[in-house]
Amino acid sequence: MNRETSWTIGTLSAIAAAGGLAVGKPSAPAQKALVAAGWLAPGETSYPLFKRVVERASDFAWLKKGDSVLVKPAMNSGKPHPAVTDPWALESLLQILTERGAGKIYVGDQSGVRNVYWTAAGQQRGSSRAFAADTGLLPVIEAHGATPVFFEERGYDAYFPGRPAGEHHWPEPPQLTTLVKDVDHIVYLPRLGSHIMADITAGLKIGVGFLREDSRRLLHQGGADFAAMYAELNEIPEIKAKLRLTVTAARKIMTLFGPDDGHVLEPPAGPVFASEDLLAHDLFAYACLQYARERLTPPDASLPDFGNLWDFMETRTARNRSFCKIVWDLADDRVPAMPASRPGGIYSHAAIATYLRHNSAADTEYTVAEINPCPDPELVPGLRRLLRP
Repeated sequence: MNRETSWTIGTLSAIAAAGGLAVGKPSAPAQKALVAAGWLAPGETSYPLFKRVVERASDFAWLKKGDSVLVKPAMNSGKPHPAVTDPWALESLLQILTERGAGKIYVGDQSGVRNVYWTAAGQQRGSSRAFAADTGLLPVIEAHGATPVFFEERGYDAYFPGRPAGEHHWPEPPQLTTLVKDVDHIVYLPRLGSHIMADITAGLKIGVGFLREDSRRLLHQGGADFAAMYAELNEIPEIKAKLRLTVTAARKIMTLFGPDDGHVLEPPAGPVFASEDLLAHDLFAYACLQYARERLTPPDASLPDFGNLWDFMETRTARNRSFCKIVWDLADDRVPAMPASRPGGIYSHAAIATYLRHNSAADTEYTVAEINPCPDPELVPGLRRLLRP
């Protein structure tokens, strides 16, 4: 049995200060948040390692025998992992939930609106179910006896208005699939990768898949508030009260552009990590992505249709306006500018800053527990440097 190695990221108050954010004096006793992490060599899979990571992150005290669980993967399109959640990770998670006594297990998502566009007028383009089959996720769901759910198939009225707690940036309540109200627990299973408009796709953004088409339009019309708006989905009580765990396996990482196309690499140490604390998970995720960008991605990384991806990452406004024109036929003046920024700045990222503002009642110490030695000797020191408040 490998000996566990633990190290501290820092405290919530220090993290907030590093991002230039004043969250006020915490009003509750100090807490602890843990990220459990393990490492896979290229091409390797290991259910025992995945299970050790997940069970180190959570004791599953929240899961009673027979409880229903909604697993939310990332499936923007029909492109293979890492454009979507790793099917191996889904298979491993379903096995753990079954062993732990879960009752009805749903695996649900609604792909990106450019790819799957179902409207109130009955227009239907694309199918999340077809994408799930293309990516290998649907066969895994069915093989493990889980129930696949593709939210658009439930009908345009199978959504409800969710209201983020506290002050938020949504001009009207976002419409969420009613399935989140019907289950006992929610588990996020994101991919780790780049996103041309959000910079990073991880746990804080995965809730976009719960949204109906019209709410996704509001999000893309959010301009400078885009990242804050998707982070605020996690403050909607019907989600926040049920989110128990976030798990990521990143055997492959899309480091630039994204979410469907970009520079893909297979790192020398593929991280598998999990946490019951959404912020803790995403801090670690962002550090892994930044390390892969800084140390493993060439400065001239490019794709034939896009050219140099580092430069293209800075064209968010043009990309978003083009996107909104294609999907909703919105004129440019109806799509506010989205500030350009080169990837980086973990603690100043708008989604993380938004989450901090909503969750600063108690100071929290964030710790990483590694359950096996990292095969890349430079990775952990690199992560610790990136995460230092």
